[in-house]
Amino acid sequence: MLTIRTALVSSCLAVGFAAFSATSIAPPSNKAPQGSKNKPSPPEATARKLEYNRDIRPILVKHCFVCHGADKAALAKTGNMKLDTFEGATADRGGHAAIVPFKPDESFLLKRINPEIPEMRMPPPTADVPPLTDADKKTLRDWIAQGARYEIHWAFNPPKSHPIPLARNPKWRKNPIDGFVDARLAAAGLKPEPEADPITLIRRATLALTGLPPTPQEVNAFLSDKEPDAYSRLIDRLLASPRFGENQARYWLDAVRYADTHGLHIDNERAVYPYRDWVVRAFNQDLTYDKFTTWQLAGDLLSNPTDDQLIATGYVRMNPTTAEGGVIEAEFLAKNTMDRVDTTSTVFLGLTMGCTKCHDHKYDPLTMKDYYSMYAFLDSTEDTPLDGNLKLHQPVMKAPDPEQARKLRALRQQMDKLEAAASLEQAKAWAATSAPELPTTSAWEYSGPYVGKTFDEAHDTAFAPESPAGGAVWKVRDLKLDAGVGGLIGKDNAAGYARGTLRSRVATAVEAKVSSDDGIKVWVNGKLIHDNKVARALNQSVDTIKLPLQAGDNTILIKVSNGGGQDGLLFSFGDAQARRLSKLNELASKPALQPDERKDLITGYLELGPVSPSATEYRNAAAAYSAVDTAVPFTYVAREMKEPRKTFILKRGAYDQPGDEVTRAVPAVFGTLPPGAPKNRLGLAMWLTDPKNPLVARVIVNRIWQQHFGAGIVKTSEDFGTKGEWPSNPELLDTLAVKFVKDGWSIKKLTKLILTSEAYKQASTVSKAKLAKDPENLMVSRGPRFRLDAEVIRDTSLYVSGLLVEQQGGRGDKPYQPPGLWEIIAYPISDTARYVQDHGDALYRRSLYMFWKRTSPPPTMMLFDAPMREACVVRRSRTNTPTQALATLNETGFFEAARAMAARVMQSKHGDEARIAFAFRLATSRAPSPAELRVVKDYLAQERSRLSKNPQSAMDALEVGESLRDTNLPLTDLAAWQLVCNLILNLDETLTQH
Repeated sequence: MLTIRTALVSSCLAVGFAAFSATSIAPPSNKAPQGSKNKPSPPEATARKLEYNRDIRPILVKHCFVCHGADKAALAKTGNMKLDTFEGATADRGGHAAIVPFKPDESFLLKRINPEIPEMRMPPPTADVPPLTDADKKTLRDWIAQGARYEIHWAFNPPKSHPIPLARNPKWRKNPIDGFVDARLAAAGLKPEPEADPITLIRRATLALTGLPPTPQEVNAFLSDKEPDAYSRLIDRLLASPRFGENQARYWLDAVRYADTHGLHIDNERAVYPYRDWVVRAFNQDLTYDKFTTWQLAGDLLSNPTDDQLIATGYVRMNPTTAEGGVIEAEFLAKNTMDRVDTTSTVFLGLTMGCTKCHDHKYDPLTMKDYYSMYAFLDSTEDTPLDGNLKLHQPVMKAPDPEQARKLRALRQQMDKLEAAASLEQAKAWAATSAPELPTTSAWEYSGPYVGKTFDEAHDTAFAPESPAGGAVWKVRDLKLDAGVGGLIGKDNAAGYARGTLRSRVATAVEAKVSSDDGIKVWVNGKLIHDNKVARALNQSVDTIKLPLQAGDNTILIKVSNGGGQDGLLFSFGDAQARRLSKLNELASKPALQPDERKDLITGYLELGPVSPSATEYRNAAAAYSAVDTAVPFTYVAREMKEPRKTFILKRGAYDQPGDEVTRAVPAVFGTLPPGAPKNRLGLAMWLTDPKNPLVARVIVNRIWQQHFGAGIVKTSEDFGTKGEWPSNPELLDTLAVKFVKDGWSIKKLTKLILTSEAYKQASTVSKAKLAKDPENLMVSRGPRFRLDAEVIRDTSLYVSGLLVEQQGGRGDKPYQPPGLWEIIAYPISDTARYVQDHGDALYRRSLYMFWKRTSPPPTMMLFDAPMREACVVRRSRTNTPTQALATLNETGFFEAARAMAARVMQSKHGDEARIAFAFRLATSRAPSPAELRVVKDYLAQERSRLSKNPQSAMDALEVGESLRDTNLPLTDLAAWQLVCNLILNLDETLTQH
């Protein structure tokens, strides 16, 4: 935000003004200032009809609203001179008004921007705001002369469908997009380009929808398909490919700042990749965007949520987190929630709501109250503000992929069938005689707490219970230690003791499980048998120990030393099977069993009882179930607190400066939640996906358009507010948004509509004259042409070389990267301190599946403009730098791909010209021109000659990368072809979508 300098403040109009209401944006009518005797007069003869949103608001936003807009604090320093509403601008200010509709000569605004005294100029020369140009001043004058009509910001009005203009070319009248594009071009005096050739079309569409180029076979099939709907069927095939979801997902992962690590301080790994894999599945299944939105924001709040609906709530947990020593939980609760609000407002609304965490928005009708009312929806999840540096930061869930879920269901059905057929009476008879004899325990006693100065002192000091002299005070407590007990000590840097008696019929060594929060010591009959000074949570790890018991009574003494926070103790004895048999023995003696008890008895009989065909089948199924279930990963999910936190406006965004309490609500400019919507994240999702919402459909339609044309209809896809760009074709955007909702929020239908338009199929050639009028192709005066994204560049090299391994999902891969990148910025205790490169297939999977460490993302992705995923990004930058060329020419993965491609070319074709043509077709989808063929042949001959004289140089080149080279191919010839393929992979045409 621009700052307001003292000189600017002193120069502002110092007269009073009525309080501003954020909902008062558009005037009911254009009327003269209150108290004025002048009646509106007919407008002056001016140029074209001016629109406030298109022509005027950008001028006022750029030059005026920083002081004379919605920010009440800034307004107070200007005498409350408001220019962002009709009422404010036309208010009577002692006989004059800033704007008098139809009367520019009586409008004080024009006097101040054209002052007779330079020091009175608005904006002041000392302001951090550029001066108005002569063209700006004339536009303002013409607008006032036309009546100074204000309008609500275009993006805050619900979209409406517009009549489709009749395109000049009959071929352009089949797709509704084309009429709007042609009308825009006609207004600018431009004509569209002819349709691109078929090879360009299949390459463009295949890269756009799958992130990979077409194969020569696919190109040939398309060229030989002469049916009128060949292109339409091509799009259908590409949309049905599983590659579509992989390609589409990367845009979404940028927006939600997906990463495989926490992102701050130690930056440990987090278990979250099932969310990424769900996003891929959702796009492939064409999950409707309203459900896609709802599941992510509030899948846990749906009735009987499915696994996928819960996995989707990983969206809420995607913000960077920390457990850095010295951080304040309340501060990071605020930071985490702010990040969620900022991301949600950008992703779904295209608004810069982050500006309002500290003050009212200076440009949009959004207030701090609006911000913290949205904040209230997102600050009542159960996850703690600090992540504990844990891979599994609760709440988490097991997240089977579809294949794992299918196997588990089938095995469970098989086991259920065998359980239903088993005899309960036989199970009881077996259990009644099969229980082992376990030691019995007396009631437990507790003594403590005993406080030390430090954790070490509390753990190491021999307090009264472990002293031979005794003197400890013991109290009998009902401690169910086998289930785990918390809150025994209740003090930091303190110890507590539990004491009991185990009676054994014979001398034996009994296995025991102990866990603690934090350190633990165990004595048996006065002898210390276990000592573990550790800082851990009760459920974090378990120690297995042996209890040396004598026949008769044995005294057990357990000490827990607590460093800080919660404390706890778990103690159980006997191996798992022995304890289970003992429980089954108890169930067998009960006259009546509950359903879950009956199930326990039957499953125990089938798993541990006598061998039989059904028992063997059951045990095999149970072992298979356990193996699949063990392989199922965990993932982060959202879970709502039982009682929501109270939310307050935070003054200047400071966590420790609470102001007025607020309740959950949407920004006032957009009204209220839909009728019947709950005041929680589900209600927020219902408001977002309400067809009346003015922004959500527009925003996603604009981003899909941006994917395929390189720029959105609204260029500032992250900002649909008043500081954002005016849409290049507002009627088209609104019509597409309405159609998107009517078509059931289908991303695939929208995508097909865009890609089958004649506007998209244009050739990307451009004349100098057209480039001058439409430099960024915002008017779509030609087909799209732009540098491919990082993932597509790397994946293309792997794909055309034959190295790409198309295995979906799973933990992130660690392919080649320069040594030391992780180590130089990492804490030694981090589990991502050292980069351990993967081998085998993991080196060659799609870039979507790279392990993403936030503090050190994959370097190749960074070189080609991928975001770091620390914050929401919905529009990547595009650059073309020498460093990028150095990477594609020399980086291990790219150079290895050139070798594999060379081997593929040599194995597939005979003769230099045929091989060069094949290499060109693999990389660019077309054959080389005679001139290109000649240049490449000369280069090939040059490299053959050089390498034949230096075989070691050839060997060095061929040994780059871990994939095996074909030793049947001549060494120097293969190395020469490797360099040729490296050249072709680096052609601008290979690296560009056009």
